[in-house]
Amino acid sequence: MAKSTNTEDKILESASQVFSEKGFNGARMREIADTAGINKGLLHYYFKTKDALFEAVFKVAFKQLISRIQHILEMDLPLYEKIDLIVDTYLGMIMKNPSLPNFVISELNKDADRFIKRNISKKETQIFAKFIALVDQEADEGKIKRIDARQLLMNIISMIVFPVLGRPIMQVIFGTDNDEFKSLLLERKQHIKEFVKDALKP
Repeated sequence: MAKSTNTEDKILESASQVFSEKGFNGARMREIADTAGINKGLLHYYFKTKDALFEAVFKVAFKQLISRIQHILEMDLPLYEKIDLIVDTYLGMIMKNPSLPNFVISELNKDADRFIKRNISKKETQIFAKFIALVDQEADEGKIKRIDARQLLMNIISMIVFPVLGRPIMQVIFGTDNDEFKSLLLERKQHIKEFVKDALKP
């Protein structure tokens, strides 16, 4: 069992690397198998299709993200600092797996109920309710401006995800290559943090 788990972990790690470098369409199962140091037949034993493998990569990344956000929300820090860490964590995950947003949107368009049931548990979504409750509490205490915490959460997610989803057209608009756009995304962290702080100032 341990050997099976180690092999699957190695596949997922290698797949994440190849998907990040080549994108979903550019990645090949053969290359993922080679990167993992296994034959293609063994790869197909664990994951029958590239879609199934990518979905597994998403599931791992999402669980890691939720776990990290849970930890951040439990830290004894001011709300602003917690949001800074959440932005760092979320954007870091997206940049490590830049094909994930497009894949998720594609799967949601195909069959949203199926994708959500297979990959996102009710327990995992409770972390967002916890964030909303924290924002409301801070507003009640007069530490931040009264704001619809749901709108705040959607703004944070949108500001992080949209540039990645719209990357091809953004690069044309700005005249940037891949490396330049990556640097732009890294700079964006601070802009998002400042935007949120300005929105919350009492």
